[in-house]
Amino acid sequence: MKVLCIAQQKGGVCKTTTALSLSAAWALAGSRVLMVDVDPQANLTRNIVDYERLATDISAVYAGKAPLREAIASTATGGLFIVPARTSLNRVENLERSLSTYTTLRREIPKLEGDFDLVVIDTPPSLGLFTVSALLAASHVLVPVQPTFFCQEGLGDLNQTIVEARENNASLASVRYFMTLFDRRTIISQDIAKLLREKLGTSLFSTTIRRNIAIEESQYAQRTIFDYSPKSTGAEDYRALAEEVASWLESD
Repeated sequence: MKVLCIAQQKGGVCKTTTALSLSAAWALAGSRVLMVDVDPQANLTRNIVDYERLATDISAVYAGKAPLREAIASTATGGLFIVPARTSLNRVENLERSLSTYTTLRREIPKLEGDFDLVVIDTPPSLGLFTVSALLAASHVLVPVQPTFFCQEGLGDLNQTIVEARENNASLASVRYFMTLFDRRTIISQDIAKLLREKLGTSLFSTTIRRNIAIEESQYAQRTIFDYSPKSTGAEDYRALAEEVASWLESD
């Protein structure tokens, strides 16, 4: 069972959109996929299930009050499941800082072996408790990079955190990147995209996620891009990225 952590300390780079879109693409292709939302903003959860009717969420798992299995909820997409989050998850980060908390996902996810083909963890835009917890449980890390100066400049801190996590997680195989929110109409996007390709080389996926209003509209409608606008460039890009990422996960 592959465990994919999607991480980026900068917000607004389609991290949550990517977690949902890749997971949905794989589920639609026949895989059983579990999304784990460890972002206190709970945007992934709000996008896919009825937030007000949640029975259990990931905060109970971190607090030791429930196993991960009991927090799993189904979605409208066949084969796609989620361990949801609530904004109350903030209290866990503020109050719980033991080693046991950091290794919660590392202990719990392997118990689901055989139930799912893939686990996809959506992390907050920070390098705090929940991102580190996800990295300690992951087999692979996927990093969305927006072609802007500040986004690419912040990769150093994230990469160092990944290196440190690997010292305590021998299963963490590799890290790959992809460009998101690319606007080919602007010179700055084109210039920084060129720099990223030179800097990241083969670790940067060839698929680029273009800016597409259908993606934002699908979030507002609380539907996956494939359900909301299956012929949009957003759906096209995420299908292509899902194929590339799947090949990477299978080969490592």
